[in-house]
Amino acid sequence: MAAVLMVAGAASACAVTGEAVPSLDLSSKSVPSSAFPYGPGQPVPSAQVPGILADITFRPLRGENTPADCTPAPVDAPTARVLVGPGGPAQGTLTTMVVRATDSFDDFVARVRRCGEFALGGTVGTSVATEVTPVDGGVPGVRLDRRIRMGPADQPAPPPTSSVTEFVAQQGDIRIYVQNRRPGGDDLGAEELGATRTLFDAARTRAFGG
Repeated sequence: MAAVLMVAGAASACAVTGEAVPSLDLSSKSVPSSAFPYGPGQPVPSAQVPGILADITFRPLRGENTPADCTPAPVDAPTARVLVGPGGPAQGTLTTMVVRATDSFDDFVARVRRCGEFALGGTVGTSVATEVTPVDGGVPGVRLDRRIRMGPADQPAPPPTSSVTEFVAQQGDIRIYVQNRRPGGDDLGAEELGATRTLFDAARTRAFGG
């Protein structure tokens, strides 16, 4: 199961019509691999970034979520810097990402709050339920606790479930994500939740300063 990690940066580019617009280099805004608490984070190869972005953002590669308004706004894939490392006792993965967003943070949070449960596009019966908690300190952020049920609810056996604890912050159009994704529906233990929050704080400081 894919997971992701995040980092952030800021810049802008303009071009005359017909000229290529250079991608922002956000690598300096990305938390170092050594910041991962359970083993070093590894860069995601560029060819795998689109799929990883879909996993992190819950925006399908094809189609829309249901309701359609629960399809997140896209992020700018060429600017994404993603690291993935091992999780802790819950046997999941930790992912960090810094990327250029196309919507404001207020709009991002409003959509997440509005879409407490939605069906994930491009899948058969996969649903995502989300709880939102504000995060203080530094650039304002949110903690998202997600439960992902894979497959129709009416199948004979209970459908497989996975969980995501995710921290997100944004300044200007630069957004960071830190995700702890693991199998099952249990909450993170206090130690692993603290380690994930510490990684988020390090990513937020690296991306935005302070």
